[in-house]
Order: sequence, then C-alpha cells, then structure tokens
Amino acid sequence: MEIARGNWVGFDTVFYNESTGKHSLSINEVIDFPNLEIDREGLAAYLDFGYCVFGRTPVKHVRYLLPHQLLKQIDGKLQVEDGADTTLAYLEKRTTEEEVLELLRKSVQDWESSFTEDILVPTSGGFDSRLLNLLVSDKSRIHAYTYGTSNKQGKSREVVYAKELATRLGIHWERVDLGSFNGYQNDWFSLFGCSVGAVGTYHMEFFDKIKGIEQGNGLRMLSGIIGDAWAGAVAVRPITSAMDYRILGHTHQMTADSQRAMGVDYRGLIESLYDKQKDLLQEPKYRIITAMRTKMMLLKSLITIPNHFGYQGYSPFLEENIALAMLNLPDDRKVDRIWQREYFKNNNVLFEQERHAYTYQNSLNYYALSQHKLELLDVDVLKEVINVDYLQWINNKLQHISGAQRIYQTLMHTPKVKGVMKMLGFKNELIQAYFAYTTLKPIEKLLIKRNHDT
Repeated sequence: MEIARGNWVGFDTVFYNESTGKHSLSINEVIDFPNLEIDREGLAAYLDFGYCVFGRTPVKHVRYLLPHQLLKQIDGKLQVEDGADTTLAYLEKRTTEEEVLELLRKSVQDWESSFTEDILVPTSGGFDSRLLNLLVSDKSRIHAYTYGTSNKQGKSREVVYAKELATRLGIHWERVDLGSFNGYQNDWFSLFGCSVGAVGTYHMEFFDKIKGIEQGNGLRMLSGIIGDAWAGAVAVRPITSAMDYRILGHTHQMTADSQRAMGVDYRGLIESLYDKQKDLLQEPKYRIITAMRTKMMLLKSLITIPNHFGYQGYSPFLEENIALAMLNLPDDRKVDRIWQREYFKNNNVLFEQERHAYTYQNSLNYYALSQHKLELLDVDVLKEVINVDYLQWINNKLQHISGAQRIYQTLMHTPKVKGVMKMLGFKNELIQAYFAYTTLKPIEKLLIKRNHDT
C-alpha cells in the first residue's frame, strides 16, 4: 500500500523511520528520541550542506523521500521505491513568454479568487516578488512587507525598490526592521529539528513582527520562492564527479566544515545517486532542477515559517508545469532575465534602468551578532560527535568581537572593498564561525532532547 510520494521538486518533504514505521512531514515526529543514534555519514553531509541531503539525516534509521520516490507499507514494514521522473519528458519542449506569463497570471488569480482574505506578499523588490505583485488582480488586497539587509535597513536596495513598487502600484507596504533573530533558535528546532541549520531565523523574526502589526488579521501569503531559478538567474556548472554535488547544494557557504568537525567521508551517500544521474546532469536545465531539489530542504522554510505564524502560503513557482515552462523559454531570452526586464519596463517598474539611491551591502547577520549575544555552543554535549577544537574555535570567534573586528567587518560588508579583500586572500572567519554555529545548534538541541528523554 502506498502511503506517501515525494513531490516533484522535494517540497512537503516526507520523513520516515525505518525502525518504527512512523512517517510525517515533521522530522521531530518520526525520531525515536530515547533510542536515538547519530548517523555519522548523514551528519557529515548535513554539516557540509547546511541541511539534510541524499535522503539521509543525522539520525540513524530516519530518512526522507527524494522527488518521485514512493513510500509503501508491505507486510507491516516500510519500503521505498523510485518512481518515474515526470520532468524528463518536458525538458525538450519550447515555450513562449506569452504562454509563461499567462500560466503565471492564471495561477495567481485562480489562487487569489479561491478565498476572501487579504494577501500578504513578502516583497524584496527583486524580480520574483515584483512579478507577483503585478499579477495580483486586486491590488487593494495586497499587504506588502520588506526587510533590509544593511546596517541602515531603510537604505537597502530591497527596501528602496519595494517602496517604489508599492507607490507605483498603489499597494499597502511597510518596512520591518530586523536584528533579534538569533533569539529564535528554540523555535527553529521545534519546527525543523535537525533537518536544516538555523540560517533562516530572520524569517521567523520577520513574520513574527508582521503578525504583531496585523494584530490578528487573517492573510494568505503569496511567495516568490525559487522563481529566480526557473527564470534565468541560476546557472549550474557541469557536474563531473560525485563530490561536485556540493555545487548542486547552492549553499553560499552557509554551512559548517565536516572535515574540521568530524573528518568523516560521506562519498558513499552520493556515489549511487551520481551513477543514476550523471548522464542526465549533462543537460543544463536538469542541473538547475537537481540544484533546487537538493536545496529544497532549506528553501521550503520560506513557506513553512509563514504557515507557522498563521499565513498559509502559496507559490506558483512550485508548480511543475509553470517551472518547466519557464525553464523551456529560449536561452537567449533568459540571459540576464531579459524576458522579465521587458515585461517590467512595459509596466513601468524596471527600476534597474533608473537612478535610485540605495546600498546593496548585506550585513544583516553581522548586525544581529552585534545586537544579540549568542548562547554559545555546548561543548560538553556536542563533543560526543564533533571535534572539541572546532567547537572552541567557533565559540571563541563569536564570543570576542573586538573593535578591530568591527572595523574589519565594516570593510568586509562594503561591496567593492569586499571584492578586493577576497582577491587578496582575506577571509571572514567571524561569519564562517556564525554559519558553523547555526548549522551545529540544531544538533546540540537534538542531543540534549535525547539525553532528557532517555
């Protein structure tokens, strides 16, 4: 009997426990905490990617369905089968911009007409949220919110563009200032367990503050999640070996370092998958799809978090027919997302061709570190699975932020200066330590819960 099926791109991940037979959309619900054992290969892969990959987790016997896999119960035991990958039949098709825009318009407006509440649109000012704001037919229902990523959040490019978009479209818009998101570590673990590092707590603060502003207003959320990947903003270089899957992880270095942490070789997790996919991965569009499937464990938080705060979310870019229609646009029209730029120009919202004063400094994580003292990693708990020297390095970096370090961070977060410093070999060890911290903190909480429940 089939009891679950993996989504085409990995959304709505199904976790299951091979020993107990439990399955759920929540990893915490399938972990047998009193009998928990660490899967060292699964943990090492998690550390390098910043989230669970290849169907494995940091917990022995706890796994999850990959796209198109089937979970069946046969004679009282769980079995997993690979299903047919339905995307392959569509990769050679060709589409036009008119077809894609009509698909998007219909999808958004059909969704919009299916309920009476107003619509929450997280609006970064980027192409995906800009397009969605344009496609909503009744602009009076939109509640748009934006956070900035620089120290002076009101001058961030995201805020400047979003405010201008709201002015031109006549929609309600507000800015939300962030900086206390490191205090949401417990909330993160309650929601995601050890499936993904706590790199998205800023979204928790964002939606928590929106909830305070809206004061119980019932809203549905429209999300631009992964629209950029299908539209032409993401390119994935060729994959020529199993360990090249780190490229498909698209992690932006928001991870820990498994070699410094454990020294465990997890190539065995990847090699069988690579053997199945290596011929398909010669196709650039399939590489993009595989990158999104690999990273969906993290990306789905962009829907899960607002759901947690009461805002049921939807994204047309998670629909298989829309995603593939966008991927199948002519390559020359996807370069620099020309097809979207022309659409925005025709609707008087192509801000990139106008003069606007803003900063595109991205210093939000450093700003939060300077505003909120972190609870350091518990070395006594984590030393069971992580090298003590690595844990102490992380804690020391985060505990001692000197005046000289503050100047260094200002330079490292100044776009043109940052590029030169990287070329000269400078590394931002503070931010490296911070991302190692956010990756390891859920593992610490996992072990603490096991010890408490045992």
